[in-house]
Amino acid sequence: MAIARRSLSRLFLNKPTAEEAAHQTRLKALAEAAAGKPFVLDDAPLRMMYLTPDCMQSAMRIDQPHQLLCAYSRAMMGFLLFNPHPKHVVLIGLGGGSLVKYCYQHLPDCRITAIEINSDVIAMRQQFMIPDDDERLSIIHADAVEWLPRQRCDADVIFLDAYDTHGLVPALNSAEFYANCHHQLNQRGVLVANVWGKPSVIAPMLSSLRRQFAKQVSWMKSYDSYNLIVYACKNQSIEMTDVPGSHAKQIGVKLNTGLPSEHWSANLHSVKVPGREDDIPVLVANLRSILISDPNVPQNYADWRSHVLQSS
Repeated sequence: MAIARRSLSRLFLNKPTAEEAAHQTRLKALAEAAAGKPFVLDDAPLRMMYLTPDCMQSAMRIDQPHQLLCAYSRAMMGFLLFNPHPKHVVLIGLGGGSLVKYCYQHLPDCRITAIEINSDVIAMRQQFMIPDDDERLSIIHADAVEWLPRQRCDADVIFLDAYDTHGLVPALNSAEFYANCHHQLNQRGVLVANVWGKPSVIAPMLSSLRRQFAKQVSWMKSYDSYNLIVYACKNQSIEMTDVPGSHAKQIGVKLNTGLPSEHWSANLHSVKVPGREDDIPVLVANLRSILISDPNVPQNYADWRSHVLQSS
Protein backbone atom coordinates (compact mmCIF):
# COMPACT_ATOMS: atom_id res chain seq x y z
CA MET A 1 0.00 0.00 0.00
CA ALA A 2 1.37 3.39 -0.99
CA ILE A 3 2.31 5.73 1.83
CA ALA A 4 0.22 8.89 1.87
CA ARG A 5 2.40 11.89 1.12
CA ARG A 6 1.92 15.01 3.17
CA SER A 7 2.49 18.37 1.55
CA LEU A 8 6.09 19.36 2.22
CA SER A 9 5.05 22.92 3.00
CA ARG A 10 2.68 21.72 5.74
CA LEU A 11 5.52 20.02 7.57
CA PHE A 12 6.67 23.44 8.75
CA LEU A 13 3.32 24.97 9.69
CA ASN A 14 3.18 23.71 13.27
CA LYS A 15 3.03 26.40 15.92
CA PRO A 16 6.63 27.21 16.88
CA THR A 17 7.91 26.49 20.37
CA ALA A 18 9.12 29.35 22.56
CA GLU A 19 12.70 28.32 21.74
CA GLU A 20 11.99 28.39 18.00
CA ALA A 21 10.24 31.76 18.28
CA ALA A 22 13.28 33.21 20.07
CA HIS A 23 15.54 31.79 17.35
CA GLN A 24 13.44 33.41 14.64
CA THR A 25 13.51 36.74 16.47
CA ARG A 26 17.31 36.58 16.60
CA LEU A 27 17.51 35.80 12.89
CA LYS A 28 15.23 38.70 11.99
CA ALA A 29 17.38 41.10 14.01
CA LEU A 30 20.54 39.87 12.28
CA ALA A 31 18.87 40.16 8.88
CA GLU A 32 17.75 43.72 9.60
CA ALA A 33 21.28 44.69 10.64
CA ALA A 34 22.68 43.08 7.47
CA ALA A 35 20.40 45.27 5.32
CA GLY A 36 19.65 42.66 2.67
CA LYS A 37 23.08 41.03 2.59
CA PRO A 38 23.88 37.48 3.75
CA PHE A 39 24.55 37.25 7.46
CA VAL A 40 26.19 34.91 9.96
CA LEU A 41 24.65 33.28 13.01
CA ASP A 42 27.08 31.88 15.58
CA ASP A 43 25.63 29.27 17.92
CA ALA A 44 28.72 27.48 19.26
CA PRO A 45 30.01 25.15 18.08
CA LEU A 46 28.07 25.98 14.90
CA ARG A 47 28.39 28.85 12.46
CA MET A 48 25.71 29.34 9.80
CA MET A 49 25.26 31.56 6.78
CA TYR A 50 21.76 32.83 6.05
CA LEU A 51 20.51 34.60 2.94
CA THR A 52 17.26 35.50 4.74
CA PRO A 53 15.80 34.44 8.10
CA ASP A 54 14.01 31.62 6.25
CA CYS A 55 16.95 30.53 4.11
CA MET A 56 19.99 28.92 5.75
CA GLN A 57 22.66 28.69 3.06
CA SER A 58 25.46 26.84 4.82
CA ALA A 59 26.56 25.48 8.18
CA MET A 60 29.82 24.34 9.73
CA ARG A 61 31.35 23.30 13.03
CA ILE A 62 33.81 26.00 14.05
CA ASP A 63 36.05 23.39 15.66
CA GLN A 64 35.87 21.07 12.60
CA PRO A 65 35.57 23.39 9.57
CA HIS A 66 36.41 20.68 7.00
CA GLN A 67 33.63 18.38 8.12
CA LEU A 68 30.55 17.80 5.95
CA LEU A 69 27.93 18.74 8.52
CA CYS A 70 24.79 18.26 6.40
CA ALA A 71 23.87 14.84 5.04
CA TYR A 72 23.03 16.19 1.58
CA SER A 73 26.61 17.43 1.17
CA ARG A 74 27.91 13.97 2.14
CA ALA A 75 25.65 12.46 -0.50
CA MET A 76 27.02 14.86 -3.11
CA MET A 77 30.47 13.37 -2.54
CA GLY A 78 29.03 10.14 -3.93
CA PHE A 79 30.65 11.07 -7.24
CA LEU A 80 33.74 9.37 -5.79
CA LEU A 81 32.01 6.06 -6.49
CA PHE A 82 32.59 6.81 -10.17
CA ASN A 83 35.99 8.45 -9.88
CA PRO A 84 37.87 8.19 -6.54
CA HIS A 85 40.82 10.22 -7.91
CA PRO A 86 39.42 13.36 -9.59
CA LYS A 87 41.82 15.91 -11.06
CA HIS A 88 39.44 18.87 -11.44
CA VAL A 89 36.27 19.71 -9.53
CA VAL A 90 34.06 22.66 -10.53
CA LEU A 91 31.51 24.04 -8.10
CA ILE A 92 28.61 26.25 -9.15
CA GLY A 93 27.77 28.05 -5.94
CA LEU A 94 30.21 28.63 -3.06
CA GLY A 95 28.12 29.32 0.01
CA GLY A 96 30.08 28.57 3.16
CA GLY A 97 32.45 26.40 1.15
CA SER A 98 31.67 23.02 2.76
CA LEU A 99 32.40 21.04 -0.40
CA VAL A 100 35.37 23.24 -1.30
CA LYS A 101 36.99 22.70 2.10
CA TYR A 102 36.25 18.99 2.10
CA CYS A 103 37.74 18.42 -1.35
CA TYR A 104 40.73 20.64 -0.55
CA GLN A 105 41.42 18.63 2.61
CA HIS A 106 40.80 15.10 1.33
CA LEU A 107 41.71 15.27 -2.36
CA PRO A 108 45.24 16.73 -2.35
CA ASP A 109 45.84 16.01 -6.04
CA CYS A 110 42.65 17.71 -7.18
CA ARG A 111 42.26 21.22 -8.59
CA ILE A 112 39.14 23.05 -7.36
CA THR A 113 37.31 25.89 -9.11
CA ALA A 114 34.31 27.54 -7.44
CA ILE A 115 32.02 30.04 -9.18
CA GLU A 116 29.93 32.38 -7.03
CA ILE A 117 27.76 35.22 -8.31
CA ASN A 118 27.32 36.97 -4.95
CA SER A 119 30.37 39.00 -3.89
CA ASP A 120 28.96 39.30 -0.36
CA VAL A 121 29.11 35.51 -0.03
CA ILE A 122 32.72 35.44 -1.23
CA ALA A 123 33.54 38.18 1.30
CA MET A 124 32.62 35.72 4.09
CA ARG A 125 35.22 33.12 3.07
CA GLN A 126 37.50 33.84 6.03
CA GLN A 127 34.62 33.56 8.50
CA PHE A 128 33.96 30.09 7.07
CA MET A 129 37.66 29.22 7.05
CA ILE A 130 37.89 28.70 3.28
CA PRO A 131 41.57 28.54 2.25
CA ASP A 132 43.12 31.32 0.20
CA ASP A 133 43.41 30.85 -3.54
CA ASP A 134 46.54 28.98 -4.62
CA GLU A 135 47.66 26.64 -7.39
CA ARG A 136 44.91 24.18 -6.41
CA LEU A 137 42.03 26.48 -5.48
CA SER A 138 40.37 29.30 -7.41
CA ILE A 139 37.22 31.11 -6.27
CA ILE A 140 35.83 33.23 -9.08
CA HIS A 141 33.24 35.98 -8.82
CA ALA A 142 31.08 35.42 -11.89
CA ASP A 143 27.68 34.40 -13.21
CA ALA A 144 28.08 30.71 -14.05
CA VAL A 145 25.59 31.03 -16.91
CA GLU A 146 28.02 33.39 -18.68
CA TRP A 147 31.28 31.92 -17.34
CA LEU A 148 30.85 28.23 -18.07
CA PRO A 149 30.39 28.30 -21.88
CA ARG A 150 33.69 30.17 -22.29
CA GLN A 151 35.79 27.57 -20.46
CA ARG A 152 37.66 24.36 -21.22
CA CYS A 153 37.20 22.74 -17.85
CA ASP A 154 37.78 19.06 -18.61
CA ALA A 155 36.07 18.54 -15.24
CA ASP A 156 35.72 15.22 -13.46
CA VAL A 157 32.72 16.56 -11.59
CA ILE A 158 30.56 19.66 -11.63
CA PHE A 159 28.68 20.38 -8.42
CA LEU A 160 25.49 22.34 -9.04
CA ASP A 161 24.45 23.73 -5.67
CA ALA A 162 23.22 27.24 -6.38
CA TYR A 163 20.31 28.90 -4.61
CA ASP A 164 19.17 32.45 -4.14
CA THR A 165 16.55 33.91 -1.80
CA HIS A 166 13.80 32.49 -4.03
CA GLY A 167 15.20 28.96 -4.14
CA LEU A 168 16.60 27.18 -7.17
CA VAL A 169 17.97 29.52 -9.84
CA PRO A 170 16.02 28.86 -13.08
CA ALA A 171 18.90 29.84 -15.39
CA LEU A 172 21.10 27.21 -13.72
CA ASN A 173 18.46 24.51 -14.09
CA SER A 174 17.72 24.80 -17.78
CA ALA A 175 18.33 22.56 -20.78
CA GLU A 176 20.88 25.05 -22.11
CA PHE A 177 22.86 25.12 -18.87
CA TYR A 178 22.79 21.32 -18.58
CA ALA A 179 24.18 21.13 -22.12
CA ASN A 180 27.02 23.46 -21.14
CA CYS A 181 27.77 21.30 -18.09
CA HIS A 182 27.80 18.20 -20.28
CA HIS A 183 30.27 19.87 -22.65
CA GLN A 184 32.61 20.90 -19.81
CA LEU A 185 32.82 17.41 -18.29
CA ASN A 186 35.47 14.96 -19.42
CA GLN A 187 34.45 11.56 -20.77
CA ARG A 188 34.08 10.07 -17.28
CA GLY A 189 32.59 13.23 -15.81
CA VAL A 190 29.60 13.48 -13.50
CA LEU A 191 27.21 16.36 -12.85
CA VAL A 192 25.99 16.33 -9.22
CA ALA A 193 23.01 18.57 -8.50
CA ASN A 194 21.40 19.43 -5.17
CA VAL A 195 17.72 20.24 -5.70
CA TRP A 196 14.74 20.86 -3.48
CA GLY A 197 11.09 21.41 -4.27
CA LYS A 198 7.80 19.84 -5.24
CA PRO A 199 7.84 16.73 -7.48
CA SER A 200 6.02 18.69 -10.18
CA VAL A 201 8.90 21.20 -10.21
CA ILE A 202 11.76 18.71 -9.97
CA ALA A 203 10.44 16.22 -12.55
CA PRO A 204 10.94 18.50 -15.61
CA MET A 205 14.51 19.16 -14.44
CA LEU A 206 15.20 15.42 -14.18
CA SER A 207 13.60 14.86 -17.58
CA SER A 208 15.84 17.52 -19.14
CA LEU A 209 18.93 15.99 -17.53
CA ARG A 210 17.93 12.52 -18.73
CA ARG A 211 17.71 13.78 -22.30
CA GLN A 212 21.08 15.51 -22.09
CA PHE A 213 22.86 12.60 -20.37
CA ALA A 214 21.28 9.74 -22.36
CA LYS A 215 19.21 8.72 -19.32
CA GLN A 216 22.34 7.98 -17.25
CA VAL A 217 20.77 9.78 -14.30
CA SER A 218 20.16 8.55 -10.75
CA TRP A 219 18.85 10.35 -7.68
CA MET A 220 18.56 9.93 -3.94
CA LYS A 221 16.86 11.80 -1.11
CA SER A 222 19.17 12.95 1.65
CA TYR A 223 18.48 10.82 4.70
CA ASP A 224 17.85 13.75 7.04
CA SER A 225 16.28 16.37 4.77
CA TYR A 226 14.13 16.71 1.65
CA ASN A 227 17.09 17.60 -0.57
CA LEU A 228 17.28 15.43 -3.67
CA ILE A 229 20.82 14.65 -4.87
CA VAL A 230 21.01 13.95 -8.60
CA TYR A 231 23.93 12.23 -10.37
CA ALA A 232 24.17 12.53 -14.16
CA CYS A 233 26.95 10.52 -15.84
CA LYS A 234 28.42 11.54 -19.18
CA ASN A 235 29.84 8.06 -19.87
CA GLN A 236 27.02 5.79 -20.98
CA SER A 237 28.86 2.71 -19.73
CA ILE A 238 28.65 3.90 -16.11
CA GLU A 239 25.58 3.56 -13.93
CA MET A 240 25.61 4.47 -10.29
CA THR A 241 23.11 1.75 -9.48
CA ASP A 242 25.70 -0.83 -10.62
CA VAL A 243 28.25 0.26 -8.00
CA PRO A 244 28.69 -2.53 -5.42
CA GLY A 245 27.70 -1.71 -1.85
CA SER A 246 31.14 -2.75 -0.63
CA HIS A 247 32.75 -0.08 -2.80
CA ALA A 248 30.33 2.51 -1.42
CA LYS A 249 31.31 1.49 2.11
CA GLN A 250 35.01 1.69 1.24
CA ILE A 251 34.66 5.24 -0.08
CA GLY A 252 32.64 6.28 2.95
CA VAL A 253 35.22 4.94 5.38
CA LYS A 254 38.19 6.32 3.45
CA LEU A 255 36.90 9.87 3.38
CA ASN A 256 34.74 9.75 6.49
CA THR A 257 31.76 11.20 4.69
CA GLY A 258 29.47 9.81 7.36
CA LEU A 259 26.97 8.59 4.77
CA PRO A 260 25.68 5.11 5.70
CA SER A 261 26.74 2.67 2.99
CA GLU A 262 23.40 0.87 3.09
CA HIS A 263 21.72 4.14 2.12
CA TRP A 264 23.22 3.89 -1.37
CA SER A 265 21.87 0.47 -2.29
CA ALA A 266 18.46 1.04 -0.71
CA ASN A 267 17.71 4.57 -1.89
CA LEU A 268 19.18 5.16 -5.35
CA HIS A 269 16.46 5.68 -7.94
CA SER A 270 16.16 5.81 -11.69
CA VAL A 271 13.30 5.06 -14.07
CA LYS A 272 12.96 3.38 -17.43
CA VAL A 273 10.25 4.54 -19.80
CA PRO A 274 10.47 2.22 -22.81
CA GLY A 275 8.84 3.52 -25.95
CA ARG A 276 7.71 6.78 -24.38
CA GLU A 277 9.09 10.24 -24.93
CA ASP A 278 7.21 11.88 -22.06
CA ASP A 279 8.76 10.58 -18.84
CA ILE A 280 7.55 13.41 -16.62
CA PRO A 281 4.43 11.61 -15.24
CA VAL A 282 6.58 8.61 -14.29
CA LEU A 283 9.17 10.88 -12.68
CA VAL A 284 6.50 12.76 -10.70
CA ALA A 285 5.13 9.46 -9.40
CA ASN A 286 8.62 8.29 -8.43
CA LEU A 287 9.42 11.54 -6.63
CA ARG A 288 6.12 11.44 -4.74
CA SER A 289 7.07 8.00 -3.47
CA ILE A 290 10.40 9.38 -2.21
CA LEU A 291 9.52 12.83 -0.85
CA ILE A 292 7.00 11.67 1.72
CA SER A 293 6.72 12.71 5.34
CA ASP A 294 9.95 11.51 6.92
CA PRO A 295 10.50 11.17 10.70
CA ASN A 296 14.27 11.54 10.13
CA VAL A 297 13.84 15.12 8.94
CA PRO A 298 14.15 17.70 11.76
CA GLN A 299 11.11 19.94 12.04
CA ASN A 300 12.68 23.00 13.67
CA TYR A 301 16.05 24.59 14.38
CA ALA A 302 16.51 23.01 17.81
CA ASP A 303 15.88 19.52 16.42
CA TRP A 304 18.18 20.17 13.46
CA ARG A 305 20.97 21.47 15.72
CA SER A 306 20.71 18.47 18.00
CA HIS A 307 20.68 16.12 15.02
CA VAL A 308 23.77 17.51 13.29
CA LEU A 309 25.78 17.65 16.50
CA GLN A 310 24.93 14.05 17.35
CA SER A 311 25.84 12.87 13.86
CA SER A 312 29.09 14.89 13.61
